Amino acid sequence: MTTILWLCFTLSGASALALEMLWMRSAGLVMGQTATTTAAVLSSYFAGLGIGAACARTTVSRPIRLYGWLEVGTAAGAAWSLFLFQTVDRAEAQAWLAEAGAGSQIAVVVAALLPATLCLGASLPAIGQVLAAQSAGRRGGMLYGLNTLGGVAGVAATGFTLPAAIGVHASYLLVASSSASAGVIALIVGYRHPTLAAPAPTAPANCSNHRNAFRWRLRIVAAGTGALALALEVVWTRMFAQVLHNSVYSFSAIALVFLVAIAGGAFIAASTAYREAALRIATAALIASGFLTVTGFWLFVWRTNGLAYFGMLSGLDEYIARIVALAALCAGPAALASGAVLPSLWEIWGANEGAARPLGDLAAANTFGGVAGALATGFVLVPTIGVRGTLMAAAVSYVALAEVLVLNARRQKLDGWRPVAWRLVAYAVLLFVFIANPMRAPIVHLQTQGETLLSTREGSSGIVTVVRTADDLQLKLDNYYLLGGSAAAAGERRLGLVPLLLHPLPRRALFVGLATGITASAAPALAVTDTTIIELVPEVVAAAKRFFAIQNGDLLDRPDVHVIVGDGRHYLAAPGEPFDVIVSDLFVPWHAGAGSMYSREMYENVARRLTPGGLFCQWLPLYQLTRDEFDLITRTMLSVFPRLTLWRADFYADRPVVGLVAQLTPWSIDLARAAERVRNLPAWSEDVLLASERGLAMLYAGDISSSAALFTGSTLNTDDRPLLEFEAPRLTRINANGDKDWFTGEPLATLYDALQATPASAPSLVPESDATRDASRAGTQLYRYAVAATGGDAARAAALQTEVSRLVPEVVAAADASQPRALAAARATFDRLRSEQTSLQQQIEAVQRRLDDVRAAKEPK
Repeated sequence: MTTILWLCFTLSGASALALEMLWMRSAGLVMGQTATTTAAVLSSYFAGLGIGAACARTTVSRPIRLYGWLEVGTAAGAAWSLFLFQTVDRAEAQAWLAEAGAGSQIAVVVAALLPATLCLGASLPAIGQVLAAQSAGRRGGMLYGLNTLGGVAGVAATGFTLPAAIGVHASYLLVASSSASAGVIALIVGYRHPTLAAPAPTAPANCSNHRNAFRWRLRIVAAGTGALALALEVVWTRMFAQVLHNSVYSFSAIALVFLVAIAGGAFIAASTAYREAALRIATAALIASGFLTVTGFWLFVWRTNGLAYFGMLSGLDEYIARIVALAALCAGPAALASGAVLPSLWEIWGANEGAARPLGDLAAANTFGGVAGALATGFVLVPTIGVRGTLMAAAVSYVALAEVLVLNARRQKLDGWRPVAWRLVAYAVLLFVFIANPMRAPIVHLQTQGETLLSTREGSSGIVTVVRTADDLQLKLDNYYLLGGSAAAAGERRLGLVPLLLHPLPRRALFVGLATGITASAAPALAVTDTTIIELVPEVVAAAKRFFAIQNGDLLDRPDVHVIVGDGRHYLAAPGEPFDVIVSDLFVPWHAGAGSMYSREMYENVARRLTPGGLFCQWLPLYQLTRDEFDLITRTMLSVFPRLTLWRADFYADRPVVGLVAQLTPWSIDLARAAERVRNLPAWSEDVLLASERGLAMLYAGDISSSAALFTGSTLNTDDRPLLEFEAPRLTRINANGDKDWFTGEPLATLYDALQATPASAPSLVPESDATRDASRAGTQLYRYAVAATGGDAARAAALQTEVSRLVPEVVAAADASQPRALAAARATFDRLRSEQTSLQQQIEAVQRRLDDVRAAKEPK
């Protein structure tokens, strides 16, 4: 019968970790995909586990039945959390939450998670009374290890398969069913075998003062280990984000490595610990954790060649395997050592008072420490001393915990203990940590010698850098996620100009995503009276204001521009004033969490926040999408918006950007009025292509609503079935060489032709005429020209160039006329920069001369 209970507790671990991942997803939709949401979920999760463990540390007469009811309670708690998250995701509930403030949102997360987590936390002490009665350390460690291995299965299921395969709601119900099954089985065992119970404690609960003092040290070490484990998980996740293709699979793979390592450490401690050796194992594990934390970091830097992008040229399976191997090599050893500490502490405590007391007491301390570690790391340590400083502090703290464990150990009369020797080893490791100083390692990978790092800002949402190249100033998030640059200013600004020009008179505009601020700068340039910008990462706002003010026209200093730091989707879900134009930035579809920005629920939120004549523009990076992903997004938008058209942002062959422009109420634009508005733009925001009346029409690719049959398939991207988030990373890696068919080149040109061959249903956003049809056709042929020129087909490129000149001669003439002006502006900018450089050099030389004079005056004569 006990074998069945061991299996039940393993299944309990799968449910616990699966629920954590599902809660993280659901809370992100309710509160936004922010660092605050992550902190709220982690804090509630571990606090609930800790409270549950603390409440269950007393011995009960029927522990198996108690454990069974706790598993049933976990199932009920999972169902309750699903119900509560569904309830607060409704529009009226979101309105209430918006008025009540952030405190109410955190309260919702606590209310959703607490019932299930209380039961999960109490389950270990309850079942441990029976299964770990002989030895809290050895048997308890085996329980802990098996439960953690069950968590590996839970993470693998929810991180790789379940939400996309059966849906998020069904995943909740499946996890609840698993817990309920484990509970029912335990109840059957408990009722059929009432004599199968924990032995009575052999010692009273009260101990000597020395013993109590030593147990407080055990609690401190348990809490510190939990804090450092969660702190390092946060730090390592941030470090891996600098080098990985950061999809849901990447983060799941890293989590699996941590869990397997912790389980392995628990098994090692359980198989080797007896009471006299437990102190040595715990102390050695703590010292080893400090040593391996630093060595693992330098191994990471070495294996990634100084934080270079890792493993891009591989298929998805191989890529995940390489992530697992890298994490196992660099982060796994320290996690393995750390996992051995808690079971050793249980063994040191002893089971004379019953196994429930040490299991519950120290598990509670460990989880409460985890709460403090996660919060302190995300919101205090990383923003102040950075990930490298936090990692070094963690290594030092592990050694300090070993010292806490060594203190006063002789008073416990534990044979075989050598405090002086362990202290010497600890001090040697401490010296090594300072010599190996992680602060000397790079945090940014400069790809060429011509790159110069201008700024680095580390925060709870990522690492934001500004890098200067020979001809560009670039803003990056997490090393390789390029947010924009000065060299592409004209193209980035066009992403704002096009949707604003399509609306006859936009007064209120919303931009979801700030980046450099160049796109949103189109709004004040076109005299939009009220502009709101939502940006998820606060460090991006600071960088855009400091480094890109010239390119964005001092956007962030204008009184008619309002920047809100938060999640754009969550902002749109809350009630508020409607907007004439809403523009959604280029969110990488495979990035973890970004899939919700392309879901049906997101578009329904957008529709509710549009004025009756408003429009919404969803920009898409086709060089990061396949045709299947593009079709999925298009079908999802068509399920919400009755009118949908496709617009080009540029004519690049290999890096095209297109926009899906949605309307609730169909109307046609006035191209002549739009061209006039462009001609009145300030000099810093001019766009030569759009200044011509038919230039804007060249960007028009076709009417999606009239060509819905081209986008076959019945599936949609929804919150319950987040297909894009799970499919995009797979589609991104089609073969072992990393090659794939992005939706660019000839396939995209073929779609343009198909759209133009289908008559638009009236009324069309672009008025039907020979002139506009020729302009749109010219846009397609210009794109085909770029494809031919890139492919080396000079004859076809020349023929297409001639056809474009024939279709839109005035646009070509305007572009040719602008070249001398553009060259003159570039030359003037260069002269200004050279003059500033000369002036700065003169100032430096003057300061140097003054320093030389001061030094000469102080020298003895």
